[in-house]
Amino acid sequence: MKSSVAGKWSGLLLAISILMVSGCVTRSISNAGSGQNQFYSGELRDQDVLGAMPEQGITDDDIKTALNNSRGSFRLPKNSSILLIQSGAMTPDPAMQNALKQFYSVAVFSGIPPNSGRFADTQSKDPNVDYPKLLRLMAANGGQEKILVYWGQLESGTENKATKVISWVPFVGGLLPDETQHMRIVLRIALIDVLTGRWTAFTPETFESSARSGRFSRDSVDEKQIMELKELAYKSAAKEIFERFTK
Repeated sequence: MKSSVAGKWSGLLLAISILMVSGCVTRSISNAGSGQNQFYSGELRDQDVLGAMPEQGITDDDIKTALNNSRGSFRLPKNSSILLIQSGAMTPDPAMQNALKQFYSVAVFSGIPPNSGRFADTQSKDPNVDYPKLLRLMAANGGQEKILVYWGQLESGTENKATKVISWVPFVGGLLPDETQHMRIVLRIALIDVLTGRWTAFTPETFESSARSGRFSRDSVDEKQIMELKELAYKSAAKEIFERFTK
């Protein structure tokens, strides 16, 4: 029994060592290029945008009130003014801005996490500051009725030659072989009402693509594939938002 446990630990340590040596990281849409994004310092947490813990303990009445308030339909009328935030990015991708501008008036704000040590003039370093309320206040000052925050990650796929089934895992840089590169983009979107703090979240349609890559063409193929996936995903997400919350 002891040797079995020791074997498992040895295997785990070996896997961790391989990852550390290769210097691999999970690919965020905000840090997906072949070059290092100097502004990237991690992702926004849900609690950074959806609501902080109350100063006092949570009561059953708090839960009841929140549930009653959430039962109304969440609406985003056409031409509404929204504050757009891409988690981990200084500014949202232009493709996402353009996709949403077909239906809404769009203002943008930094998605760099608070307390990250970067851009102290726009980020609060005080851990006691209610950052979700601060975001809502800034949106209100700009006349935005809703805040739209989105997260995204790229995943790579390994195809089983016999079954043709693709197994998806978070994309890890530097491990793709010189063959067909399967990639997909997964988005998560949160819409927040500036006045009340009510929010709704969903995952829009996932898009995937395949492209041939080689030792000398991988970077260009990779960047083109990412751009095409983003374009498809953003247009589809904007349309789904319009269909679900505006029509």
